[in-house]
Amino acid sequence: MHCHTRHSGQAKHLRFLRCRDCYSRPLDVYRTAKRRGMDLVTITDHDSIDGCLELLDRLGPLPDFIMGEEATAFFPRFGHEVHVGIYGLTEAQHREIQHLRRDGDTLVAYLRAEGLVYVLNHFFHGFSDSARVREFIEHMAGLFDVFEVRNGSQQREHNSFIVRLLEERSRGSTIAHRPEPESKGGRPFGRIAGSDAHTLRRIGRTYTASEASTPEEFFADIRSGRCRIFGAHSNHLSLAADIYGVVLRHYPTVFSFGNGEFPAWTRVKTAILTLAAAPFLFTPYVIAVRHCQIERQRIGSFARRILGSSPGLSTPQPMGQLRSAAPSSPKGGESHGPYNLL
Repeated sequence: MHCHTRHSGQAKHLRFLRCRDCYSRPLDVYRTAKRRGMDLVTITDHDSIDGCLELLDRLGPLPDFIMGEEATAFFPRFGHEVHVGIYGLTEAQHREIQHLRRDGDTLVAYLRAEGLVYVLNHFFHGFSDSARVREFIEHMAGLFDVFEVRNGSQQREHNSFIVRLLEERSRGSTIAHRPEPESKGGRPFGRIAGSDAHTLRRIGRTYTASEASTPEEFFADIRSGRCRIFGAHSNHLSLAADIYGVVLRHYPTVFSFGNGEFPAWTRVKTAILTLAAAPFLFTPYVIAVRHCQIERQRIGSFARRILGSSPGLSTPQPMGQLRSAAPSSPKGGESHGPYNLL
């Protein structure tokens, strides 16, 4: 339920190279997902549905494809952006989402009013204000009904911390240990998993499954918390492989002069910068190792502040028995039911 294509814009930390966030073509994403056993497929590019539209223009209406988007929503209250997975939207709704995403509370109110399925992806991605982490958790728990609890690009500590928080909330406790007007304690939250794949390597390796027999039933299961999640967490090796997978696609794109990727002068400047950066191709591994260390420390600090302990290895409990009906069982998962979504 979370993957990207070449329409996800530029890589945040490689903008000086004009490197895309992902180089996968929508058609390749769709075919890879189907080959790996996904019954339903979606594309969730950053603030774009162009990848979805390109696929549908190429293949026509697809009964096993759901229009998706990962909207970047800003919350002025925290000075922080979160990523919201949105499913089943139209082009008109996409345009309104882009207009409203400058205020996350307003955006969520719109999504709820429209009856769209919307999910808070990788809860603590980029959030570093430990002094306000309780307030942030309570606010997000008051806004969202469904959370991504296993993101294939996040480490086990991050994913497990989200699970523990939701388990506490489902039992009726508030993280801040006091009544909150916006609190929705005492009821289960919907949980999903997604690969967050920016290359084809991890497509369909982390996914959501249910006993549903139609897309409508599948999303009803998500809302009601009846889905199961499967797949791997990330680590420094997986993260480094993702970075290399993007960077090494960037080089041939820069030097393939007939692909129309850049205007002539921009291509020249980008080629010079890209060649100058070549001796430093060892750095993605170093960056991945350091990033994972910092993330573990950050999440560990949040967990001790909120729960009084480091994040455990808790995972959501399976919901019912699923029948295996897909062509294959994706790596890292078990046999799964008739509807599983990338």
